Amino acid sequence: MDHRCPLPWESEPTNLLFWYAIHQERHGDPILFDAILRLKKRLLDRWSWDRFTWHLGASKMFIYASPRAAVLAVPYIHWQRETSDADAEDLIPKWMEAISEVSRTEEVAGSVVDALLQIAANRHLRPSIPADLWLWLNERPSLPPACSGLSWGCDGEIVRAVRGLDDIGVLTSYLILIWSEWEPLDYGGGFAEMRMSVREDFKGTSMGCHRAELIQRLDYILDELDRLSQDSEDRPEDEKLWHDKLGDYLEDMMDRYGELKGILQEVDQEATETPNRMPPALSLSVLLTLMDLHRFSTHIYVRLASPVSINSHLERLARFPANYFIHP
Repeated sequence: MDHRCPLPWESEPTNLLFWYAIHQERHGDPILFDAILRLKKRLLDRWSWDRFTWHLGASKMFIYASPRAAVLAVPYIHWQRETSDADAEDLIPKWMEAISEVSRTEEVAGSVVDALLQIAANRHLRPSIPADLWLWLNERPSLPPACSGLSWGCDGEIVRAVRGLDDIGVLTSYLILIWSEWEPLDYGGGFAEMRMSVREDFKGTSMGCHRAELIQRLDYILDELDRLSQDSEDRPEDEKLWHDKLGDYLEDMMDRYGELKGILQEVDQEATETPNRMPPALSLSVLLTLMDLHRFSTHIYVRLASPVSINSHLERLARFPANYFIHP
């Protein structure tokens, strides 16, 4: 097979450079490719990030790139534009195959999670995501501030999709990853869905460790937002307009993350105050079983015990309230 990389001359200069870097990496020289990745992680605004998004030749990448380069380059694919490609869904199995051929490192985990969240934001591609792929969220890699996965990943439909996995560990990891001092949670109804999730999915005494992790993460974010807010106050007077806009932005974010923390604290308090009792269905099942045993034991007891002892036990039983054995 000819692995020479066909440069798409109609592409932008950044894409031409990227193609060339992939070609060099496959032939044993990863310096340029790794330099592009390092630059990508340092971009703090999404306009610059999008300029490095790879818009062309996604399907060819898995032919001409090494498995490592393919995995690390997948976040560059503009998954929101690949819907026009009839073979877009075929990219996911190829990506999974490339993942299986590389070592599980922090760099690889960050790339996989970044791309996973971008793919999940595409409603046409989301059903094609294998269930095992969501387990990569448990790696909890650090995501760059302006990465597309962090931005698209807070969409309400993705929150519902992760909740639908019925895996509280994956859901906890997802929230810890997506909650960031760089992410305002104002996209696609994600904040409303998160409020519902932390109230409904993390209640009960058995969820205490997960609530503690989430609260710890929220404490960190609120501290960072407070620090950023104080830094903005030190700006010169001629930047007052910029400071006012940033202050409002940070205040909105602090309100959202503070509300999530408040809900978790309320749920935690409710779990602490509620005694451990059997669920109604279980308590009824246990009661019926005890009644069956009671019939057998009572039959033997009546035959062996004296009338006086039977009457004394019946008097003791009568002292209990009528609903003693029934869960309210």
